[in-house]
Amino acid sequence: MSRPARRAMVCVLAAWPGLALPGWAWAGQDPDAVSAAVRQAAQMVTPPDATISLGPVNGAKYMQACTAPLGVNISGVAPYEQAAVHCPAPGWTLYVSVTVAQSEAVVVTAHPVVAGQTLAAGDLVMRREPVQLFAGRQIYADPAQLVGASVMMSLAAGMVITQDSVQAPLVIKAGQTVTVQVISGGVLLSVNAVAQQAGRIGDTVLLTNPSSGRRFSAEVTAHGPVVQLQ
Repeated sequence: MSRPARRAMVCVLAAWPGLALPGWAWAGQDPDAVSAAVRQAAQMVTPPDATISLGPVNGAKYMQACTAPLGVNISGVAPYEQAAVHCPAPGWTLYVSVTVAQSEAVVVTAHPVVAGQTLAAGDLVMRREPVQLFAGRQIYADPAQLVGASVMMSLAAGMVITQDSVQAPLVIKAGQTVTVQVISGGVLLSVNAVAQQAGRIGDTVLLTNPSSGRRFSAEVTAHGPVVQLQ
């Protein structure tokens, strides 16, 4: 290599003060210190029960040892995120992949169930499952919420039960006499009525007052039919 070429190479390498190369008189950054800084930053933005895994950090040893506290910026969406580790002096940035595995206690099937089956307490168990298995879908945190519900599709043992896989149980049957709560301002009245149709929680059903024959609608709640008057 000619002398001008060697001089040019030295100038280029000198422009990268954070890069530690073999034979140069500086110590590389401790990878363990980088890992510790990334974990500390990740723990500040993740749930306490989340498991944090880091990608390779060995590249840190090729960077000049930082003489100031490391700064870490976490970006991305769980479970796959990225940490930008910044050294203010001598000045370099190292990117490390971060995987966040969060779990939650949810209701799952205790054994295989078939479409159309009515769920009983023995069909359901609680188990911790990775959140990414059901992210964005409505799940259940109490087996009692599902007792009496109908399964809309066959499910294998251990499957997370989501709202779209079951139909809520009927809490009112057609022809059933029910107590309706009528709320008007701060006044609460109770009247008996006959349901003209079956209903689940959240449904609006038609009822008949047996004394007057008048028909009216009420919303089915966990506490029975409710009529809200303005």
